Amino acid sequence: MSRIIEFTRMIRCVNCSMAGLAVISTIFVAENYTTGNYINIIIGFLTGFLASSAAMLINDVVDLEVDKINKPWKPLPRGIFKPKSIMNISLAFLITGVVINVFTSLTSLITSLIYSIIAYIYSFLRRNLYSQFLVSLAVTGPFIYGLTLAKTEKTVFIILFSIVVFLVNTSREFIKSIADMSGDLKYNYKTVVTVYGIENSAKVAFLLSLVGVIVAIVIGLTKLAGLVYTVILGVCGVLYILLILKVILNPEKAQTVKNVMIYIMLVALIGFLLSNIS
Repeated sequence: MSRIIEFTRMIRCVNCSMAGLAVISTIFVAENYTTGNYINIIIGFLTGFLASSAAMLINDVVDLEVDKINKPWKPLPRGIFKPKSIMNISLAFLITGVVINVFTSLTSLITSLIYSIIAYIYSFLRRNLYSQFLVSLAVTGPFIYGLTLAKTEKTVFIILFSIVVFLVNTSREFIKSIADMSGDLKYNYKTVVTVYGIENSAKVAFLLSLVGVIVAIVIGLTKLAGLVYTVILGVCGVLYILLILKVILNPEKAQTVKNVMIYIMLVALIGFLLSNIS
């Protein structure tokens, strides 16, 4: 039982569930909550969850030595699992998450393949500064992939929301890199923090989140989404920005802040799901 619990921690169940829920939310929003294609809903959730899980697992394998410094409490640094076993499981998750889309459409199959590969190869490109943007690109995947599973007239709204997701998640990546700075420096991983410093990274994270929040609210004000969406995204945006200001004032709070951010993003996802409600 303890190994099962440790494994669920490795795949970051909250993060992976959010990926699956983002796909489902996109389908419901796109089809104005009238979807009857439950096969696409099930496959969509599984694809998002499995692809994210695969990316999380391979990241722990590739970053094992760095995690021994940054996050020694994680299962692999503690020797609970063998890296090769986790790598095999991650590949199985990746392949399964893509292959099940043969029951949807060719477009969905190709889209799931592209975004799954982006999420997966990030870990092998971690030494490059641009890899942080690959993470955010992968996080937009559930929304774009979800579009391919739905019949909709809300393409513009969903694409604009994906841009918001990209900006806000990139700001979180920069905050996360502050928390991981020690190990990244030792193993010469280029992140915005190791290249440009803590202060600059926090400021850019603030700017990105501010732009993302403004775009999210403008989406609501222009009637592309309803009032419920606008209120929820507005509140989440303010809280998100305040958290980054907390890091600017005290960089040691980065680890705690990046963990709280994921829950604010979950609430924002609920706001997205309710975006058709006036």
